[in-house]
Amino acid sequence: MNHENFFKSPVVLRRIVGFLILDILLRGDYHGYDLWKKLEEILGTKIPHPIVYKILKEFEEMGLVVGRWVSTKSGPARKIYSITIDGVMILKHNLELFRKIRDLLSTIIEHVESVDLSSFSKSRS
Repeated sequence: MNHENFFKSPVVLRRIVGFLILDILLRGDYHGYDLWKKLEEILGTKIPHPIVYKILKEFEEMGLVVGRWVSTKSGPARKIYSITIDGVMILKHNLELFRKIRDLLSTIIEHVESVDLSSFSKSRS
């Protein structure tokens, strides 16, 4: 099974990417492109860059992040994003949610692993 198929689910992808965007911004300010590259590095898979900018725009409208334009010597101004207090609160809430999901998944995995799956043949449908 290719794990990249997992990330094709828009709901799963947006939830994970949104959570990680807040986490990354908690560690420092980022430009959208650099944030996108950091997400790909963390997840070990390609992320459609438009989704990152869409989430940033939504988070900015919700007051979870703030963007500011910064002039550069070598090109056009860049929008740099920072997390807000509300963003930190949402990150904390989502961290607790992700912990609950992790615990639930661990329980499910333990349950499935308690059965010897190798004894079942493919012809049994």
